[in-house]
Amino acid sequence: MDSIIKFGQYVKHIRSQKGITQLQLSLKVFNKPNIEYIGKLERGTLAGVTFTTADKIMLALDSELEFREFESFKPDYVT
Repeated sequence: MDSIIKFGQYVKHIRSQKGITQLQLSLKVFNKPNIEYIGKLERGTLAGVTFTTADKIMLALDSELEFREFESFKPDYVT
C-alpha cells in the first residue's frame, strides 16, 4: 500500500477519533476552509503531501509522526 494512502487513513482515523470535522481540521492546518484537500488526502487520491503540510496536520491533530530506524538495505547479488 502506498504511504500517502496509509497516511490519509491514519489522518482520518485520528480526526474521527477526536471528533474533528474535515472543515475544522482544514481551518487548523491552512487557516482557511480546504476540505477538498483533506478529503482527497483521506481517500488516498491526493497526488502528494509535503513534510511541512504533514507536520501541520499532525500538530493540528495533536499527534506525532513516528520515524523508526530500519536495517540498511543489502541487495542480493546473483553470481
